Amino acid sequence: MDRPTVEGRRDSCRVLVVDDHELLSSALEVAFRDGPADVVGTASTIAEGVERAGALRPDVILTDRRLPDGDVDQHISDLLAASPTSRVLIMTGWPTERSSLAALDAGVCGIISKSEPLHRIVEAVGRVAAGDLVVPADLARSLMERAGGGTAAARRTRLSSRELDVLEALAGGETTRDAAVRLCISHNTLRNNLSQAMLKLGVHDRLSAVSEAIRLGLIAPPLPGTGGPIGNPSSR
Repeated sequence: MDRPTVEGRRDSCRVLVVDDHELLSSALEVAFRDGPADVVGTASTIAEGVERAGALRPDVILTDRRLPDGDVDQHISDLLAASPTSRVLIMTGWPTERSSLAALDAGVCGIISKSEPLHRIVEAVGRVAAGDLVVPADLARSLMERAGGGTAAARRTRLSSRELDVLEALAGGETTRDAAVRLCISHNTLRNNLSQAMLKLGVHDRLSAVSEAIRLGLIAPPLPGTGGPIGNPSSR
């Protein structure tokens, strides 16, 4: 699908839509027009999506899970290599535990059913752009139990040391980019660690993850004068 780039507002979220159903892509473009996001490009295959991601550097890549040239789950690293600062939101017909965990491990920031109303998909894009983890409620419960269990004790043992390092950095007021540099990891790796921590803690945003980790005694509260948790929200 080869359409011209849409000139977006400077303060809007820039979205690349990767889907081989032209009617859905067109409907999404219309749905985004009245919101705080612009569709800056479209693609109908994984190969086109990777090429356009590299050229456009969108804030969010909204992609169908299954495309004519393969399964997007196997190419998340290609999309993020082309556009390291992009956040990936997958649309799928039947999200399963196995495929969803694999996608989240690969760096996906959200999974949403294609059967959701368009305004819900637009809303999910905004949440992903803001740094939230977007997973259907029923799937989130199942994934949380599988990843970390429902009890505080189980969650304490399931959070990795790296995930705790990331939460401590955010609690101390560091941005995600500054934390990645200090921890000697890539920004994408840090975002993956953060997404996994949110999933295990049963929350959907960074502030809640930090607050829950502090409440459970997993990390220490921030010291006075450190700038407070989460740091600068503009650096995701």
